[in-house]
Amino acid sequence: MSDLSMDADPETGYLVYDSADGGWVAGYGGTSFVAPQLNGIAALIDQFTGSRVGFINPVLYGLQKTLGYGSDKPFNDLSDGSTNWYYQAVPGYDPASGIGTPNVANLAAALKWLH
Repeated sequence: MSDLSMDADPETGYLVYDSADGGWVAGYGGTSFVAPQLNGIAALIDQFTGSRVGFINPVLYGLQKTLGYGSDKPFNDLSDGSTNWYYQAVPGYDPASGIGTPNVANLAAALKWLH
């Protein structure tokens, strides 16, 4: 089950440049792409807040519960019925998309305010 959602689907995921063949190749995705992105997001948030975020899961769920969703909030809700193999996205937290996608600028601002 998800905590945060990011695009890991090879169908909609990433283009990779193949220097051996000299071209772009589609159809890549998975946690091998998303985990480094989340690591980079955590590093940017650490830099912005001036401290380490550490084990962030409880903080993320607390922010989602108190601040909710929206264009000026830390998270975007995925509620369009998209599925994650076994689960369907519904408004709010769900096993398909967790607490949604991060709005990194708003998330960093909220975490800075907490520190």
